[in-house]
Amino acid sequence: MSARSDDASRTPPLVPRLILRGALAAASRIPPRAALWVAAALAEVEYRLSPRRRAAVLANLETIGGSGRPGLETPAARERTARAVFRSYHRFVLEFFAQRRWTRRAWHRGFRFQGMDVLYRALGAGRGAVIAAPHLGNWELGGLALARLGFRVHVVTGMQLNPLLHAAVRALKESSGIAVSTPEDGFVPLLDTLRRGGLVVLLVDGDVYTRGLTIRFFGRPVPFPAGPALLARRAGAPLLHAHAVRSAEGHRVSFDGWDLPDRALPLDHDLARLTERVAAAQERNIGNHVAQWCIFRPFFETPGTNGIGAGAA
Repeated sequence: MSARSDDASRTPPLVPRLILRGALAAASRIPPRAALWVAAALAEVEYRLSPRRRAAVLANLETIGGSGRPGLETPAARERTARAVFRSYHRFVLEFFAQRRWTRRAWHRGFRFQGMDVLYRALGAGRGAVIAAPHLGNWELGGLALARLGFRVHVVTGMQLNPLLHAAVRALKESSGIAVSTPEDGFVPLLDTLRRGGLVVLLVDGDVYTRGLTIRFFGRPVPFPAGPALLARRAGAPLLHAHAVRSAEGHRVSFDGWDLPDRALPLDHDLARLTERVAAAQERNIGNHVAQWCIFRPFFETPGTNGIGAGAA
């Protein structure tokens, strides 16, 4: 297949493109303070009308509270936090659609990066870096902010917001300088990004992956994607732990530390070691910002599959 025909096959259909264009235009016209009210209203409607998503969030919070995390001891406390999770998700959606109103100055003022020394040290070997992150804060804008800083960013995604808009949202990301893959694309494009010194971002709490390891997470055995560890091992690249959160000052992207694969260890032992490190970092970050953890499935009851690992909430 020629490059031109391949590009044409990936061009989103007209109707989804028009819907996305309308959503981008509409969201960009909503003043930031009004957007908070809109997000809260939409979140309240979904909280009331989506019993399965509501029950999943409450069940996840009960497990996290049962592991000893404070502030989730009672049903009333868990319900308050669950409502905050829904508000965080709808803020995420509106912020994502409003991205085109952000000027260079707005990106500079709206984003703060913490631990950039960690990132630059990890990249010092010239092998790129695999970034493992959870669905916290506005993870999508975090990737865009990294791309705007000049980093080569490659993300692995599952469904993008909505099945109808999936292809259009993917095209939007690619037009912003972010390479996009799905788990079905395999490791080859990711290894190419790493060879060029780029960043491969994997959302490790998603439900789209092909190989998992059972790891204790908030006190429960949970299938965790082994893809970040396996990719780091194959590429000889560092595995970074990162997260994005929303605060009163704006958005913050934090790089929390990194680990290197150890080829002296048997493959299974090294994958288990690295995946346990990923799970520990994500447990800490999610526990500290649980009201922004946008996962709407019963995370602690998900059966394992055997990852590249990334998925939509």
